[in-house]
Amino acid sequence: MRHYTETSKEDFLSKVKEIMEDEEFPYELPNWIAKDIFKISFDFENYTDFTDTDGFGYPVGYHELSPGFHTFFVNAGGDWEFPVCFIFYWGDGKLRGYTPKDGNAWNKKERSAYDDGGDHNDEINETKMFEEILKRIVKK
Repeated sequence: MRHYTETSKEDFLSKVKEIMEDEEFPYELPNWIAKDIFKISFDFENYTDFTDTDGFGYPVGYHELSPGFHTFFVNAGGDWEFPVCFIFYWGDGKLRGYTPKDGNAWNKKERSAYDDGGDHNDEINETKMFEEILKRIVKK
């Protein structure tokens, strides 16, 4: 079980923007965020940035999943990969990352992005993704 802590929307988005607009993003993420996100292997050749409103079939940008639970959805993948979706959220006094399993199209057996060039859009399900996040990350 993971925990989020409440913060204001403005403070949360300010921290996300600071990370995402750093010239080293996405290759120089703080270790604790990289450890959270890269439990699944995927590339950052293509990714949604802080200002994107359209993703690669997934939710993108800011969402408040429950009162005080601020999340920011990012989509990423290499040219040869089907993209993966992950989130930033505020937990333990810092930004954290999480890559949902449900509703997210990635190879669960290999724990990596699909690299077969196939169409995996049928696996994308925003409702399932939101439900899993709300089950796995609870208020502290």
